[in-house]
Amino acid sequence: MNQTIKTQTVGDLLIKHRKAAGLELKDIAEKTFIKLNYLEAIEKNNFAVLPNASYAKAYISNYAKLLGVNPRPLLAILRRDYQESAKGRLLPREFLRDSFRKANLFSPVRLTLLFIASVFLIFLSYATWQWFSLNRPPRLEVFQPSDGDLTAARVVVEGQTIMNATVLVNAQPVALQAGGFFNTELYYDIEGPATITIKATDERGKTSVVQRTIQVNY
Repeated sequence: MNQTIKTQTVGDLLIKHRKAAGLELKDIAEKTFIKLNYLEAIEKNNFAVLPNASYAKAYISNYAKLLGVNPRPLLAILRRDYQESAKGRLLPREFLRDSFRKANLFSPVRLTLLFIASVFLIFLSYATWQWFSLNRPPRLEVFQPSDGDLTAARVVVEGQTIMNATVLVNAQPVALQAGGFFNTELYYDIEGPATITIKATDERGKTSVVQRTIQVNY
């Protein structure tokens, strides 16, 4: 068994197990929802056809699991024979080794530029996250009623927002419970369509609004 793993490729082993299971490649495609041309590429070890290395690993794992095969040895063979390039593609290790040697990717100048670019990207990401955090409105989810619900005169409104937010339901304040949950009841004495407006305002004055249109019928 060890000799087989050392000499055979990922594609060879998948073909072997698929045929032993009496399955055609189209059967695998139907059961895994993986495109047929991707499966053909995997069995031919033509990983350049796949979107990237992450997809290749996921497809191999799903394919193997469908056949009742432990995917770990197959992924180990994949790491043995292929390496992920800088662009996230799977390339034969010998090809990558030659490419890196020719490009001299790890020269001092390249490493310095890479370090500067990394620091800049980290700073930019942090600044963007801070800006987004300060400017986004509070999270507001309304569990019920749903839009278009047919209700009786009594309507229960339930949802969740962030703690310390102020919640208004049809301009009436509603108390928050633990975890930011809230609920209240509305009463309608006239049948027909009605709109419920839920607002959550945080301490910075940022507001989220959710509206639900219901049909009152009693």
